Amino acid sequence: MAITFRQIDAFRAVMLAGTAVGAAKMLGVSQPAISRLISDLELDIGYELFERDGRRISPTPEAQLLMEEVRRALIGLDQIRGAALEIGKSRFARLRLVSIPSVASTIAVDLIDLFAKQHPETAVSLEVQSSDSALEWVISQQCDLGIASVNLESPAIAARSIEVGASVCILPKGHRLAGAGQISPEMLEGESFISFRPDSIYRREIDAIFQEAGVTRRLTYEARTTDAVCGLVAGGLGLAIVGPLAIAGPAQAEAGRNLIVRPFAPAPSVELSVMWSTHRSLSAPAKAFLEIVETEFKLPVG
Repeated sequence: MAITFRQIDAFRAVMLAGTAVGAAKMLGVSQPAISRLISDLELDIGYELFERDGRRISPTPEAQLLMEEVRRALIGLDQIRGAALEIGKSRFARLRLVSIPSVASTIAVDLIDLFAKQHPETAVSLEVQSSDSALEWVISQQCDLGIASVNLESPAIAARSIEVGASVCILPKGHRLAGAGQISPEMLEGESFISFRPDSIYRREIDAIFQEAGVTRRLTYEARTTDAVCGLVAGGLGLAIVGPLAIAGPAQAEAGRNLIVRPFAPAPSVELSVMWSTHRSLSAPAKAFLEIVETEFKLPVG
């Protein structure tokens, strides 16, 4: 059985017009052509669709059921047609981002906000992963762009670097070091320290600083996100070293009422990479997002 679109068009026209002559006028063809298409369709499906009485035809119950299926199919085609038009107008575009937790609620949100103002009809999804996982997402093309603290040379990855600033030490109000002008690793000997999770690249950098200084901390608590780290410090469970945007987001700002921020030296500089896969071309939304990154961080146009 090989049903053609012309047969379905003829069938639908007859059902709507009620006669082969009316269907022929609707489709701009001859009446014999309509009759032949209907006969061929009936031959292909193996049963009659119309009862014939001279020039009058009446649809069979089977024809009524088939017409329902045709209507549903046409609705689907209309939806596809509409989607095609929306894609052409960039209204069906989607931007998929993955960000590390420490900047998901700060830099990433700020950039998305700027992007949304310029491209309000583009859908945006934000996934939060560790730097290593974010890198995997980019390489496997599960996202368009990744924001992570990864700086590597790989033919599979292209990236733009963003210099965020120096890390700081955050302490709960009332801490013995609250009045210090600057915090050093040696000052934190034996202190309860809130760490990021072990799979965090930033965590490894901080641990290396204390190891080099020969300083031992009490590592009782750890968390994945900057929000959570700030919350634990604000709750008086310890202190932490975080990026310069630690209390920039809404949740951190709330916690910040119970936090004291002090310079830390030697302070690791926080550098982020906006990454994408080199194995496929950037989408229009991804290019637009990169342009915003370049503008906001005053990067040379890539």
